[in-house]
Amino acid sequence: MRATLLALATASFSLFAFSTASAQAVANGTFETWATRSMVEVPQSWTTVDEVFKGSFGILYSTVTTSKDASSHAGSFAAKMESKTDNFASALLGGPVPGGVVLGRVTPEEALDILDNQEVGSAGGLPFTTRAANLQFYYKLTGANATADSAYALVSLTRTVNGNSQTIAAGAVRLLPAAAYTLSNVPLQYRSSLTPDSIHIGFISGVAATRTVGTTLFVDDVVMTGVVAATKNPVLEASLTLYPNPSPNGEFRLASPSKPAVATAPYTITDATGHVVRTAEATPASLANGRPLELRGLPAGMYMLQLSTPEGPLTRKLLIP
Repeated sequence: MRATLLALATASFSLFAFSTASAQAVANGTFETWATRSMVEVPQSWTTVDEVFKGSFGILYSTVTTSKDASSHAGSFAAKMESKTDNFASALLGGPVPGGVVLGRVTPEEALDILDNQEVGSAGGLPFTTRAANLQFYYKLTGANATADSAYALVSLTRTVNGNSQTIAAGAVRLLPAAAYTLSNVPLQYRSSLTPDSIHIGFISGVAATRTVGTTLFVDDVVMTGVVAATKNPVLEASLTLYPNPSPNGEFRLASPSKPAVATAPYTITDATGHVVRTAEATPASLANGRPLELRGLPAGMYMLQLSTPEGPLTRKLLIP
């Protein structure tokens, strides 16, 4: 079935090329600007699942799974991605067509690879040269079977070396249902000390083998945040003490007597799915010997703390057993 889809798509699909601190802009990350391509409306600088199918199969594909929506987090529009049945494509995919957007222009094979592997590093992409720490965005996810449908946010930074694309960093988060706009953070895991030359981002309403009609993902205000140094600063790493860890009751403390601005820096804490569960502004230097960090009431599991120190980001894993 996959081979049939690719053979049909390749025969009719042609590629187009796109001629882009703290927060680093993503091209049209606010989804305010839309254009018509392949007879469907799409966010500028992004490709939708509909555009891939429509550009490949023309009138055989008649469904709109991705659209601009006025129920935005900020500004006028958000991207709305809804899993729907299409008379033509659903038979090829073996179920509903998920809504999805990918930064840059995407081929049918790349789109199917995202569904199969939840990896976006070889799909689309636009110029980007910052070693960013996180992908950050606001989203809503609704639908009776949204959890099982497995909506995903995907990000990858790459660089072409000797004609071959090399992954510099990547991250992915399976999104949990959220009735109201929720801030999500996807930390990037670095595999190389090189500087990237491209960024790849994708959002999709469901990658499960069996998807459900009606699962709907809204995404808005997509940015990259933080900067990761090519090599870790061992003095900075050694300056922070975190205790107790694990913490059975969710109460932790941060200490950095030698560098007071580290333990007292602003921070963000995310859970294993990328949900931001706590944020805090900088505190007085007097707390550098034992700043309280409060996670009481949260479920047991692993959490990620990221401190925005004057010397760069510093991360620690927090465990509530």
